[in-house]
Amino acid sequence: MTRPISTHIMATMADDRCTAAFVKEMADAGMDSVRINSAHVDPHSIAAMTATIRAAAPEVAILMDTKGPEIRTTSLADDVDSITLADGDRLTLVADPHATTRPGLIAIAVAGLDKYLKPGHRILIDDGAIELTVAESAGNEDGVTAIVTRGGKLGSRKTVAAPEVELPPLPAVSERDRVNIAAAIECGVSMIAHSFVRSAADVEAVRSLIAGTDITLYAKIECREAVENLDEILAAADGLLVARGDLGTQVAVERIPAIQHRIACLCRTVDKPVIVATQMLDSMERNPYPTRAEVSDIAFAVLEGIDTLLLTGETARGAYPVRCVEVMRRTIEETEAYLNNL
Repeated sequence: MTRPISTHIMATMADDRCTAAFVKEMADAGMDSVRINSAHVDPHSIAAMTATIRAAAPEVAILMDTKGPEIRTTSLADDVDSITLADGDRLTLVADPHATTRPGLIAIAVAGLDKYLKPGHRILIDDGAIELTVAESAGNEDGVTAIVTRGGKLGSRKTVAAPEVELPPLPAVSERDRVNIAAAIECGVSMIAHSFVRSAADVEAVRSLIAGTDITLYAKIECREAVENLDEILAAADGLLVARGDLGTQVAVERIPAIQHRIACLCRTVDKPVIVATQMLDSMERNPYPTRAEVSDIAFAVLEGIDTLLLTGETARGAYPVRCVEVMRRTIEETEAYLNNL
């Protein structure tokens, strides 16, 4: 029998894993809430997933996050799971949301973005797991030539960051977001987290769409502008979500611990909840046991007073999703027991 804990565990769930048996197993292991990433699903999937979760574990809360003003690669061909990019490979970048990403060509789902890329600019993909350097600027409709400086396996619809580039303005709420938010409201989700918030105005744009509901609205802190405007964003939102993956492509990675601590302190001061996400148990996507650094990361988040710890790739696609929840729960138990005995 497990001890009750006050720090919540949220797990990202992909639609192809969202079965009644899996949801129940995860809930029994200690999962309190589920995150649905709307960047990878449509309204039909949102409805199907929420119905499955409620039937299998009615006590589990549901959060949907929006796409927001983010930049992603386009989908791969249906018969391709991933593309291997090796250091030194030359490829073409095109800014075309209708193009398919394929070997030798990466399509970015924001039209016109390639016009802002100049030689030497870095392009970080999938939370920085893959890095490209622009070799030649766009001179025609064929796109930009880039060289792979940090290779890896590229899947469909991965995040893109260009930290040295002054990007074109993007709308706070896309049409896709509007459709998915409407579906989330209809399904009665508990929480919405808006991605790539830059200012209080971005939060208010979503607030207007959920007016009259009981949905808790989180602002995801994952870009430089959000860090600069933390106070006004927190005043507009019901809580903050520290998305450390994308944040680490926007600011120096060594700043992230201090930024997380500052956010935790700000949220405690005004009695608003905070969620921390990304790479909490990254090694367990592939291995059945965590590193000592990972369990320390969980423990120190508990010590900081973080309300919810969010597993992302570990449970969406990792090999040991249930074990991840169990490891997180046991680490929280031991840390909270230490705090209670002080």
